[in-house]
Amino acid sequence: MRNERPRATGEFSDSSMSDIAFLLLIFFLVTTTFDVQKGISYQLPKKPDEQTEEVVIDETNRLVMTIKQWGLGSYVALIDQAPPDGPLQRARAGEDVALDDPILQAGIMTLASQRAETVEATSSRLLNNLEVAKGVRSGTYSNLSSAIQAENLTAIVRSGLIREVMGGDAPTVIDPNFGEVAFGDTLVLADARQGDIASAVRESELVVILKFFPDCDYDGMISALDVLRRNGVSRTGITIQERLGGVQ
Repeated sequence: MRNERPRATGEFSDSSMSDIAFLLLIFFLVTTTFDVQKGISYQLPKKPDEQTEEVVIDETNRLVMTIKQWGLGSYVALIDQAPPDGPLQRARAGEDVALDDPILQAGIMTLASQRAETVEATSSRLLNNLEVAKGVRSGTYSNLSSAIQAENLTAIVRSGLIREVMGGDAPTVIDPNFGEVAFGDTLVLADARQGDIASAVRESELVVILKFFPDCDYDGMISALDVLRRNGVSRTGITIQERLGGVQ
């Protein structure tokens, strides 16, 4: 008898293909990233704790006014609360005053000017603005005078609305860097080549809260804010006052 060697054929076993396909499927599932359509992202406020301090506005620095509309383009203010012993104290509560009334506007300006921040406070904010504009760390300059000299800057005073209204009667204080500075003026640091570098407005600590009735139109809100701005008030809050007990 003659022994014959097994001959090779072109056939192969596919019994392991399912295992290979399964392993490839797992590989692609693990390594593939998918684009996810994200919604609007927001961050919830932190839960208040014992270290959280509520900001309380001093009564002597708060003026609360309710704005009502009497007719087309006619708006009045009711003084709900005013700093004591001032031109708009609570004794006037119950009396509606037109927004364009000169006594009302003079009273607002008086309250704002009496609570004007010191030039030193404005200069401190200006120094911070300069450091931010220059991209240097806070405290790089010991004071504003040294910063002006180090950066070869020019100190400029731009008159504000109070000077436009009061003219030469606007009260001023003397600052070693800027000279005469009135409440509402803008202190500017400028460079000969780059122009204005940083600025800060001498503001008031007076906070005015405006309460509007729902039927007061948009023009009334703008008129009230414009009156405050023209009389030196930059810190305002706005709320909607609901009518209670019928039409008032």
